[in-house]
Amino acid sequence: MRVRPIINSFDLQKRVIELSKVIEKDYEEVYVIGLLNGAFMFVSDLSRHIRTNVFVDFMKASSYVGDKSSNLNILCDISLDIKDKDVVLVDDILDTGKTLSKVKELILSKHPKSLKICVLLDKPSKREVDVKADYVGFEIEDKFVVGYGLDYNGFGRNLDFIAQIEI
Repeated sequence: MRVRPIINSFDLQKRVIELSKVIEKDYEEVYVIGLLNGAFMFVSDLSRHIRTNVFVDFMKASSYVGDKSSNLNILCDISLDIKDKDVVLVDDILDTGKTLSKVKELILSKHPKSLKICVLLDKPSKREVDVKADYVGFEIEDKFVVGYGLDYNGFGRNLDFIAQIEI
């Protein structure tokens, strides 16, 4: 499998810090909910740079087998009580919108005070469901990417940059 870097480590970290500063200005206290497995690195770095009170929890939702989108399954729900709290839902990538749409509905059913979505990568050309991110790291073309938590059947998750893969 060949990889071609499209976002280097420096630019990635610079953008994560920029996003954290915007989120920091928006909230005195924020509940960050990351979607596993892909967003774990992004959530870690993002929350580490927010200087206001941050509570972190994770949800595990599965919607991909290889490079194909399938039905959403919630494998692990959050444990924090987010009722009347400001929540930022963090995911690695927004493409079809199917996953985030369903997860957003689930989070809203827990009655947060507010809910915003933060994604590292946005592929608007792939959108099938009307979902918009409030905070976006990078907009990318319709390419399959790995790195910084994103993977292809386990490959590439550990990279400190984002790369396009040729399957």
